[in-house]
This record gives sequence, C-alpha cells and structure tokens, in this order.
Amino acid sequence: MKRLKYLSTLLVAAVALIAAWLLWNFYTQSPWTRDGKVRAEQVGITPQVSGSILQLNVIDNQRVKAGEVLFTIDDTPYRIAVLNAQAQLAKAQAEVAKAQAEQSKAASEARRRRSLSQNAISAEDLENVNTALNTATTTLAAARAGVGVTEAALKHAQWQLSQTVVKAPVDGWVTNLSTRVGDYATTGHPVFALVDSHSFYVLGYFEETKLAPHSHRRSGTNYSL
Repeated sequence: MKRLKYLSTLLVAAVALIAAWLLWNFYTQSPWTRDGKVRAEQVGITPQVSGSILQLNVIDNQRVKAGEVLFTIDDTPYRIAVLNAQAQLAKAQAEVAKAQAEQSKAASEARRRRSLSQNAISAEDLENVNTALNTATTTLAAARAGVGVTEAALKHAQWQLSQTVVKAPVDGWVTNLSTRVGDYATTGHPVFALVDSHSFYVLGYFEETKLAPHSHRRSGTNYSL
C-alpha cells in the first residue's frame, strides 16, 4: 500500500515537472507578449462634390457592404450643369456643321478659280480665294476643337452628378457619424468613416530577448499571423 502511494507521488511529481518544463520551453522558445492590441484601418467617407445632404441611409456602428448607398447630396445644381453642358455641346456641333459648309464652299470656289486660265483671273483674285479657303479651314479646325472642349465639360458635369450618390468603398462599420440630413457636405472633407472589416490586425511589442534563438526576425519588422 505504501509502495503504491509512493509510486503515485512520484508519478504526480513527474507530471508536474514535465508540465513545468513544457511551459518553460513554450515561453522561452516561442515569442509572446502581453502588450498586444487589435486594430483596423478606417476609411474616410469624403464626398467629391459639395452640397446639402438630402438623404442619410446609415446610423453609427451600422454594418454596410461595399457599394451600398450611404447618403445622397442635393443634385439640383449638378443636373442643371449637365443640361447646360449638353446645350453648349449642341451649339458647338452646329458651329462645326456651319464651318464645314463654309469650308466646302471655299474649297469648291478655289478649285474653280484655279482651273481658269491666267488671263481669266487676276493674281489678286486668286490670292483672295486662297485666303478665304485658309480662313474657312482654320475656322473649321477651331470649331472641332470647341466640340472636344464641350464634350469634356459634359463628361465632367455628368461625373459630378454621379458623385451626388455616395457609396461605401469597402465592407465595414460606420463610425464617427454625427452628420444629419440637411448638413452641408464639403468636397474633400470626410463626413464620417468606415472601419474596414477586412483590415483587422494585431499589433504587438516583442522584446528582442524573448525571440527564439537564431531567429531571423529583426526588430521593427512586420509579420503576418
């Protein structure tokens, strides 16, 4: 009986020693720290156009998906800008049509005059038709350039109109929301932020002496867990 009790005591002691050795080995061979923090990236929701907020579709701490509409800005001035740009483009296109007709007429007249004999047309008249053709050609080129400018202006106006609907760029949670309907959103100034749900990471401080021997890790280096 005493022998069995003695063996049991030895077994318990052996188990305790093994557990202590394993624990010591874990803490000395495996890097660990008590100074660790869970962090995530925040994405500022910054409008690309200015205006009054007409509709706010989220509340603070709400989970949203990428592409979900967060809020809308009054689009009245931007719709007007698109209409104006469309009108300017139509005007520029009409100017091109007119210039094309004038250039075609001048080219036809120049060909007709050049086909005449030298006795039938003076040098001055020939110079005049050539000048008229050059002027018409220059006017046409300018009109076409004007169409390019107005097309660019229309695209910009349409882009600004599209930016009155502000959508979530990432999956995440709404944070720092204090905006209300009727508040004025300003270009380049964040209205609130989203905590990116795919950006969580652990930031830990490890003492160099607690890194495993012969480790290739260097202080100040980032590692993925």
